[in-house]
Amino acid sequence: MGRHLKNYSINDQALALGIVNTSTANRPAGKNGQIIYNTTTGTFQVYDNAWTNISTGTSDGATITKDTFTGDGTTNVFAMSISVSNPQDILVFVGGVYQIPTTSYSVSGTTLTFGSAPPASNGFDNDHIVTVLHGFNSVGS
Repeated sequence: MGRHLKNYSINDQALALGIVNTSTANRPAGKNGQIIYNTTTGTFQVYDNAWTNISTGTSDGATITKDTFTGDGTTNVFAMSISVSNPQDILVFVGGVYQIPTTSYSVSGTTLTFGSAPPASNGFDNDHIVTVLHGFNSVGS
């Protein structure tokens, strides 16, 4: 049987979960999967063989940008509106299906390149629509 999180402040009216607050000096040795709020750095951290930030420490909302392209069955290079240096900094969907970074596509600046061209419209569904979302706060920074 698995372990369960026990948090007595959660009930039908609860809108938040309490996370342990601790400083860098007082944080535990760590077990994979633990989450804390580090009061020294002002960030949430997760333990995955080492403590890693999972937030930037700011509460400002990200500005998400959406680029939409139409696949034609032959074009595999598209020009995005924002420059990207890491393929994992964007979310890419073809016909609503998530594409795996570095496996399905690569990026270089504003250029998005697919290994094979997204399909052309078949007239019945949106399998040919390419959607790129970017502007998220980087995870692990």
